[in-house]
Amino acid sequence: SPFQHFWSLAVEEQFYLLWPLLLVLGWRLSRRRRALLAIPLVALCVMSFGLSVHVTGRSAPWAYFGSHTRAWELGAGALVALALLRPPRLPDGVAVAMTWAGLACVIGAALRFDADTPFPGTAAAVPVIGAVLVLVGGTSSAWPAARRMLTARPVTWLGGLSYSWYLWHWPFLVIGPKALDRPAGTHLELALGAAALLPAWLTLRLVENPVRFHRALRGRPGRGLRLGLALSALTASTALVAASFPPSISSGEPAPVLKDALASAPDPGARLTQALDTTGTRLPDNLTPPLTGITDVRSAVYRDGCHQNYAGTSVPMCVYGDRSSKHVVVLFGDSHAAQWFPALNALAVQHHWRLLSMTKASCKAATVTTLNAHRPYTTCDRWRADALARIEKLRPSLVLVSSSDAGTPAKTMRDPLAGWTDGYVRTFRRLARSDARVVALLDTPWPREDALDCAAIHPLHLRDCSVRVPEALHDVTRRNATKAAARSTGVAVIDPSPWLCTTHGDCPVAVYDTFVYRDESHVAEGYAEALAPVLGRALGVRSGN
Repeated sequence: SPFQHFWSLAVEEQFYLLWPLLLVLGWRLSRRRRALLAIPLVALCVMSFGLSVHVTGRSAPWAYFGSHTRAWELGAGALVALALLRPPRLPDGVAVAMTWAGLACVIGAALRFDADTPFPGTAAAVPVIGAVLVLVGGTSSAWPAARRMLTARPVTWLGGLSYSWYLWHWPFLVIGPKALDRPAGTHLELALGAAALLPAWLTLRLVENPVRFHRALRGRPGRGLRLGLALSALTASTALVAASFPPSISSGEPAPVLKDALASAPDPGARLTQALDTTGTRLPDNLTPPLTGITDVRSAVYRDGCHQNYAGTSVPMCVYGDRSSKHVVVLFGDSHAAQWFPALNALAVQHHWRLLSMTKASCKAATVTTLNAHRPYTTCDRWRADALARIEKLRPSLVLVSSSDAGTPAKTMRDPLAGWTDGYVRTFRRLARSDARVVALLDTPWPREDALDCAAIHPLHLRDCSVRVPEALHDVTRRNATKAAARSTGVAVIDPSPWLCTTHGDCPVAVYDTFVYRDESHVAEGYAEALAPVLGRALGVRSGN
């Protein structure tokens, strides 16, 4: 969203609702001892930071957008302000080192953190501590402290624009590439960020300063508070009305029910091929679930906490299907294995299997150490070893193994094909010790972007959202490595590409009444469940098996 960054304003305002209460509590505690005023602030920071670390490991988006997990950052600034009421007398060398170390933390976080960095959690402490060091160390004018550079006129001018620039930069970064019909990249994003300075300057000169320094408000805090409350009430009312009457997404005619069509077909695979080739180019008006509800539908492995997060190393015994059956089936891999749980669970219920799910976020099935948050993903290695040991003891009838073709090896591979092949061979051989029939399910084709967002923008032209093979294959080398390892170990291979793409190589985002994806890479729960008969045929399942 072009306005996603407004979350920070919401967090700040929620923080300020509690701020007066904290001040009153601190004042009562401190009386004449100002240092005691820090007690409630320190308690707030400790509790909020602990929540931030805990919640980030379970749900990074909830931690990222939650006021309870971000209040410690504002609290740290408040503690600095309290400390600087009487600036400490720091030795010049210490002050200089603090400012440069703090600046290095802020810049390092900006350059090193990316989409794979669990944030906020402990990572957020780096830029926050950096800002604290710069502020405290900057009380000294010692040379060569970073204070000299940060107080230069061009830098302070940019600092004066920073709030307006923050409000404008994100819409430019989100809308700009689409408006220019160019892929987002570092050079384009830097240019768009620089272009956002102009509206930021105009906003400061024509909107912010005239209101802040208007003579009707200057020296009259009551008027300012009343104006703020009135604007807040207007904004809240507008938001409530907008949420109550959401705009409809234009769509086409009703489409056949995919799940019923495949369940009743003598040959589900052929029927799916026909559905893929004849599906419409408009979002059907009977889309099930509706577009806005697809991400909310999660299978039991997510609801029950069976799909391990990045930090987890345990392998919980999550049993589904017929729990008393002696016919044991195991689903093993990462989230691209977990996406097939709805289909495999439907088969387990139908054929009286005891289904065990063993999946972990971004943990590759291949015995290869990958990177997570720029560090070796050791929790994955431990989890994988324990899961393989448990599977060996279970002696299952079938193990369905799958994982995403994304992920960077911790050690650079001179020959990626050979490196990944060796990793899969080691896993397949370990699985073979259980005497189970092992089937490798290759990674699914990926959409070009978040399929839900694209369909919302182009509901009447879904072809604009489809992608073609081989572009849809995330990493052909890794697919070939999986197949090579399977050949050398006698493991069967299933390629799901024909289940998501037409005979001409087009991979649509909707088939009949069912949406294919739930984000930029994962198959939607409804589509996976509809494919149960197709997966069953591919596994060689017959009635009664």
